[in-house]
Amino acid sequence: MAKRFATYATSLILAAILSGCSNHSMSSSLPVHHTPLNITQALWVANGTDVLEFLPSQFVNGESDPTPHLTNASASFGSPQGVAFDADGNLWVVDAGNANPPAIAAALYKFSAQQVAALGSNQRPIPVVTIHYSGFGFPQQAVFDSKGDLWVSDNGSNAVFEFTPTLLASSGSNVTPNFIINSNPSFAGPIGLAFSPSGKLFVANNGATSIYGFDQSTLPTSRGTFTLRPDVVLSDNGNNTIQGPWGLEFDAGGNLWSSNAGGPNTIVEFTASQLQTTGTPAATVTISPTTDAGEMTLSTPNGLAFDSEGDLSAASSFSPFGIALYAHGQLGTSNAIVPQILFIGPNSTIDAPAGIVFGPVVN
Repeated sequence: MAKRFATYATSLILAAILSGCSNHSMSSSLPVHHTPLNITQALWVANGTDVLEFLPSQFVNGESDPTPHLTNASASFGSPQGVAFDADGNLWVVDAGNANPPAIAAALYKFSAQQVAALGSNQRPIPVVTIHYSGFGFPQQAVFDSKGDLWVSDNGSNAVFEFTPTLLASSGSNVTPNFIINSNPSFAGPIGLAFSPSGKLFVANNGATSIYGFDQSTLPTSRGTFTLRPDVVLSDNGNNTIQGPWGLEFDAGGNLWSSNAGGPNTIVEFTASQLQTTGTPAATVTISPTTDAGEMTLSTPNGLAFDSEGDLSAASSFSPFGIALYAHGQLGTSNAIVPQILFIGPNSTIDAPAGIVFGPVVN
């Protein structure tokens, strides 16, 4: 999969995990699973070649290998990297394209809520909107803001693009974004995007050891190309707190969670107060990899997603490929935590998962 070559880590990562690169001992955690969770949303996964849906009823304690309830295997796909739902329940897929014959160009795809609802009878829908842009290099993640604008990170172009609802309304062979954001200091393979409760945009530099924050007042308000200086730069503190950051997500308390796709393959939390100034903050919580029934729980973690109850899912994009879910009650302390739920195995068809999002339940 193209995705495997876009992350900061290589096959050395797995060796680093096994050699104890983590700040916490893997043996410190036992495979203990807790009370059932009250999950009410489906998990949608950009899976390298397709998009998968897992129902709330499939989230059972412990390790399991569920068959996806629905699969979107559109022939338009080259390499799906990110998934997002708009306010109307339409599914947007960020596709990085595929250079292998027949070549497929990078694009943003929209599947209507009606198409999503009909995936059980048509697994290969034709997108109702296809947006190409000549400036796409390797687009990977997307997030909607409160106005319905779609923000897209591009690992290959070292830029962040914003598309307004007007631009997203119809297909185009070369749709210029409303604005293009470059950074000084430059982005280094931007992937993860997240807006804080105050509207500050945070961007993960997957090719480096930093996360940039841009205050809402500095973000563009008109069309064009802009080079912005981040108001806050979070850097690694020497203890592997930020290593090839990939996914970014805010919890309900305004704390930022980041996945480290570089060794030691951890998930870390920075509190809202730590996000106010430039520095090298120590992670307030570090979730380290361990094993569950002999399977690695975190391996090159990519996408992160919170459900409505505050439970956190993380996708591992390196072998053995899986999706871990940590219950809200597991997120308070640092440890090599066994997730309450771990999807892994051939029936799940999970293979190099990248972006994930909790969204509508489609039965």
